[in-house]
Amino acid sequence: MNNIRNGIVIRLPDPSLSRESNLPRRICDQIKNTIPLGYKLFVVELSEKDIEDDMEIFPPEKERFLYFMDDLDIRVCFYINSKYHVISTDPSSKKMAKREILKVGKLIDEIDSGDFDIPLILHIGGAKGNRRKSMSEFCKFFDTLPWKTQKQISIINDEKPSLFSVKDLLSVTYIDKKIPIVFRTSSHRTNQGGLTYKESFFLAASTWAERGNPLMFYCPINQEEVITTQDLNPYNLVVDIAFDNNLPNPE
Repeated sequence: MNNIRNGIVIRLPDPSLSRESNLPRRICDQIKNTIPLGYKLFVVELSEKDIEDDMEIFPPEKERFLYFMDDLDIRVCFYINSKYHVISTDPSSKKMAKREILKVGKLIDEIDSGDFDIPLILHIGGAKGNRRKSMSEFCKFFDTLPWKTQKQISIINDEKPSLFSVKDLLSVTYIDKKIPIVFRTSSHRTNQGGLTYKESFFLAASTWAERGNPLMFYCPINQEEVITTQDLNPYNLVVDIAFDNNLPNPE
């Protein structure tokens, strides 16, 4: 594992309001504009509108990504936060969700020369009244993806109590498919899964043993949600932390 990287979740301006239609170029411009703040981690949140953009990556943008990751030691991750879900009662939603995952997975594959771990962060989708069955359905879907895309995927815990906590994800998607878990602090407040805040954090971090540094979306609002260096040291944990202010999308 590398040194801890601190950074932010970035949201792109509404593509309909942008003069630039090429998604990789928009992402590179956003990262470039934020680099002076000293961040070393950028989690790029993508909506269904973003993924509709032109996603072809041209040599200049590939060079920019490699400059960020190799020369500046920046970690880049992609987080699909779309209205479409893999696990859904709507067949068209399932179809669109798979299409989005394949498109972003292909983009990551074209950016990465094999030297970097660029996570693709997903939500499972709906629980349909049976969380375990829905997670098993996600595992079957996972098996249909290209091997390279499978190696990119990680799953984030959900806010709604009816959806997927860290404990849920650990018991099925991690046990069955070794899919690492991204811990989001704001989701734990409303969906604890019977675990304390720090129990959820440490369990999620433990799922990254075969990947890069564990990832955490972090926006503490009370003392319980503060993670200190002293908390990490006994476990020898190195965790990359993306501060998520959950502000509205820029316009």
